[in-house]
Amino acid sequence: MLPTDWGPPSTAGLSRVHDARAAQFWDKQHLLSKTLGGPAHMVKGDVVNDIAFDMGNVIWDFVAVYPPQSDRPSLTGAPVFKVIDEVRAQLSHSGDNHR
Repeated sequence: MLPTDWGPPSTAGLSRVHDARAAQFWDKQHLLSKTLGGPAHMVKGDVVNDIAFDMGNVIWDFVAVYPPQSDRPSLTGAPVFKVIDEVRAQLSHSGDNHR
């Protein structure tokens, strides 16, 4: 989320994530962050919880990996590029079983 993010991401931007299990959101009003209680109330990962920057009041550039049938993530992290290797390891460890 940058000051220049005045509109939803382009098709090119969205195409960077190739996994059909991934969900990407454009939330102009930051309703998801408000519903989740903002960064102070983000869920923590059981295995990896690496949040490398202050998000202020809005959750952004954040990833969570949930094991099958779980309401708790095994991994949370931000920014995504800093934890991408851990994300890939989590997803490859359990095949297509993550949601």
